[in-house]
Amino acid sequence: MLKKFEVQNFMGFKDNFVFDLTTNKKYAYNSEMVEKGTIKKALIFGSNSSGKSNLCSALMDITFHIVDKEKIMIPSNIYLNANNNVPYAIFKYHFQFGKKRVVYEYAKKSCLELCYEKLYINEEQVLEYNYFDYTHNFINLPGTENLNKIQLQQQLSMIKYIYSNTVQDEKSDIKQLVEFVNGMLYFKSLLDGNRYMGYRLGSDDLASLILSKNKLSDFQSFLRDMGLNYNLVPMRNIAGFPAIGIKFSSGKIVEFSQVISSGTKTLWLFYCWLLEFSNLKFLIIDEFDAYYHYDLSFKILKLVNRHENLQSVLTTHTTFLMRKEVTRPDCCFIIKDSSKISPICKLTNKEIRDSNNIEKMYRDGEFIYWN
Repeated sequence: MLKKFEVQNFMGFKDNFVFDLTTNKKYAYNSEMVEKGTIKKALIFGSNSSGKSNLCSALMDITFHIVDKEKIMIPSNIYLNANNNVPYAIFKYHFQFGKKRVVYEYAKKSCLELCYEKLYINEEQVLEYNYFDYTHNFINLPGTENLNKIQLQQQLSMIKYIYSNTVQDEKSDIKQLVEFVNGMLYFKSLLDGNRYMGYRLGSDDLASLILSKNKLSDFQSFLRDMGLNYNLVPMRNIAGFPAIGIKFSSGKIVEFSQVISSGTKTLWLFYCWLLEFSNLKFLIIDEFDAYYHYDLSFKILKLVNRHENLQSVLTTHTTFLMRKEVTRPDCCFIIKDSSKISPICKLTNKEIRDSNNIEKMYRDGEFIYWN
């Protein structure tokens, strides 16, 4: 799991920004949201332009060079923080794989231009590679003794190079790191279609995804659980391609995508990815409920929380979700000005009890941030 993440000089993050997912709180409810002191279900609140979307992009940056998955490129002119003259951004991921603490640090000039990489196992540095002068240091990394370690291109990660060109034991630190990144997925609302990062390559039509998996009946049941009662049938659209239709009591069939609301389109996208949740390691959904009624947000969050083996980070504006039915005070984070993020339990001097109305406390200004 990811225990902590640090980023500096990337997009809106000028100084070192720390997203700490560790906790020592012992709340009597929702214990499954925390595993061995690490938060598995993080919910991030913040005003507009507070840094929520930038944090999502920063967390996914590792996928650009470690794995060959779907990418959403960030233009080079906005990749680095505009208020800094430092020529690269620094990223630092703190993982826990079994009993091993794995820290992976790297610097980049752009999405695909690495400057250096460093790897630490239980606080001991085992790898360092500099992409400018090709100096390197490998310590106790099995299988790397005979590798050609000089003059890698900046687009090719040494971690990826080792993983692809050596035989790695199932429990090797390199293998667990790469497989975690392989299981990372990020998506947001449907405004730009089925745009996503990580997990796989290519963008399939949502209707084709459901029809090819024979999930139309299940999708109809999912929508019904969300309060939407449609009679869905397979059809061909005006271009002759497979599509989903709504059959009305009159007998008429209208293409689903042509008549549904923005909220239902977002539900459609969520359902298609829901089919893959059991295969994921780390899920990020930015503004997951931007088009939902607050009751629907509640239902969707419960669905995500049911996947106990999935670590997730969701951003939202819906303070109604600050409830013990779906979260805990140490799992609710508030981000401020792209400079700080903290769980709400650390933003008050009061002990938050089971009976407290956390949303009311938030609206009453109980959670005071740093000056």
